[in-house]
Amino acid sequence: MLFTNLVQTNLRTKFLGQQIEYYTQLKSTNEESWELSNDGAKSGTVVITDNQFGGKGRNGRNWLATPNKSLSFSILIEKIIPVKLCGWIPIITALAIERALSNFQIQISLKWPNDIILNGNKIGGVLIESKIKGELVNKLIIGIGLNINESKEELDPSITSLATSLHIYSGKILQRERILAEILNEMEPVIESFPKNMDKILESWTANCNHIDKKIQFHNGTNVISGIFKGLGKNGSAILKTNQSEEEFHSGEVY
Repeated sequence: MLFTNLVQTNLRTKFLGQQIEYYTQLKSTNEESWELSNDGAKSGTVVITDNQFGGKGRNGRNWLATPNKSLSFSILIEKIIPVKLCGWIPIITALAIERALSNFQIQISLKWPNDIILNGNKIGGVLIESKIKGELVNKLIIGIGLNINESKEELDPSITSLATSLHIYSGKILQRERILAEILNEMEPVIESFPKNMDKILESWTANCNHIDKKIQFHNGTNVISGIFKGLGKNGSAILKTNQSEEEFHSGEVY
């Protein structure tokens, strides 16, 4: 069981995590966050469960989490930003996770747009959902899934060659409450300052990207494009150098 009072004891935030809704099991923390938002939940509310049995990943995939071992949570953010800048939100979130884990002497790397990589394998990801009015976003749900204390045998067999956990890497059992608190501590100032801090975000994310200036395959729908990943565009997009030209992609996956 995850103890919300221990999370809040370790918080240094003004609004993120000041309200935490904990569930022993839940289909989807993102879905529950939208319901709470519709009922008047405040910005910064965190929804977390020890057993998410219907979690969602990108492109309609399922996100499978081991009960009582992982972190599965969502954050409700009320903030007005231009729709065209939404691509920065998974970048910001991944960067906050990187900074939080570095406080535990765990160095991860980042893969565009939302994958968290440890020792070459994936330990987590981010799923952003938003409500749009005209050209502006006014509400965001940031869904985060992280493998924390799973053993290799507890990971989904279909992804054991691609995934890992903090426990597998470190050999330690980590306190999930402290990791959650640190993620919120690191995320709040970055979210608050956005978009004025885009240059700093770009610099920090680029320094932690595991495929910058490397040859990759970019899957964009049914198209597969090979090229050199050159970094982020002004809207958080991916810049890929193919032959002698550069192309910009707002969605897709890096392999």
